Amino acid sequence: MQIMRTGESYTSDLCAERFDAIIIGSGISGLCTAAMLAQHGKKVLVLEKHFKVGGFTHTFRRKAYTWDVGIHYIGGVHRKRSISRRLFDRISDSKLQWARMDDTYDRIIFPDQSYDLTAPKSQFIENLSGYFPDDIDAVLQYVELIGKAARSGTGFFAAKAFSGTLEKVTHSFMSRRFLSFSSRSTKQVIRELTANPKLLGVLTGQWGDYGLPPAASSFGVHALIVRHYMDGANYPVGGAGRIAETIVPVIEESGGRVVLSAAVDEIMVRGRKAL
Repeated sequence: MQIMRTGESYTSDLCAERFDAIIIGSGISGLCTAAMLAQHGKKVLVLEKHFKVGGFTHTFRRKAYTWDVGIHYIGGVHRKRSISRRLFDRISDSKLQWARMDDTYDRIIFPDQSYDLTAPKSQFIENLSGYFPDDIDAVLQYVELIGKAARSGTGFFAAKAFSGTLEKVTHSFMSRRFLSFSSRSTKQVIRELTANPKLLGVLTGQWGDYGLPPAASSFGVHALIVRHYMDGANYPVGGAGRIAETIVPVIEESGGRVVLSAAVDEIMVRGRKAL
């Protein structure tokens, strides 16, 4: 696999340039914001303290192998009209391509047995019902609850786009439903559905995706992740590094620059301008 050089190293001549916006950090959120600003004609500077661009989407090499730092599968992007696919197409100028993974996107392995999490949702339900025939009702309730919690996130995240008075007026009622799920731990919620410790382990087996064990994680976040994969998962063609490789040129086309080895210690502001 050929690893492309993305971004440029910091030099002091950067201080002589003017930019419409400066973004600190080249993770996916920084790159996404920079690309969308660039597509609206803004000249954007992205500063990254690491020597590679991409945050948790970058890769590294050990001998003959290329390793992902963070990303390993993305749900929904095989559907071209999905929000996530449309966003990736937008910020990469449709250069980022995806390969559909097998329908079994996760396998939860115990010493005595393995449990496949398989798309689509109907197969997910069929598999788990087969593994746990005495807990079919719990499986069905779990899937329904995952859907409700994930859908309730729409209002919560939409409210974050508002500011000022509008934010104060809308935040409470737009966020209430999601917060009722997110304020409880994953373990608390699922324990109300089943007392079967093996089923609890299988249903929470994806906690590595969001980094907190069931007793410490928010059920709202758990639900968003679980539903994200129920229709299947995908991997970037060419590896995770292709995400940054396809977004950076969009930023540069509008005169922007993505600069590496550029740690930021302080933001100096004069009037309404960052210097």
